[in-house]
Amino acid sequence: MTADDLYRRVEARLPATIDLEGRSLMHEVLGALAERLKPEEAAELAAELPEELGDQLANAQGEHELARDELIEDIAARLDLDDDDAEVVAQTVLGVIRQAIEPMVSIDQVLESLPPDLASLMQ
Repeated sequence: MTADDLYRRVEARLPATIDLEGRSLMHEVLGALAERLKPEEAAELAAELPEELGDQLANAQGEHELARDELIEDIAARLDLDDDDAEVVAQTVLGVIRQAIEPMVSIDQVLESLPPDLASLMQ
């Protein structure tokens, strides 16, 4: 699956009230994650993504526990959305990622390597 396929899937799953491109949404969500995930957590997820998207996680530098609310607020600020729409975006993007990687690798293996708050968004 290519990055473009993932962008289209994100766009197709969003409600009509969120009129943003899948590429922007995917990159901003992954950028927010990269600031919070520990390098080993990011590497586990990046290894399963198309290169263009995996590269978004290459400079992960998180050193503390990922907080769901903090992530949602960051995504909201990056995309100029309210928190409710930002949560929909996060769940949509992470859900698309989950479906894309699930056939290739046990999703449980990836979820176990991620902080609980992020794993819950991918469920």
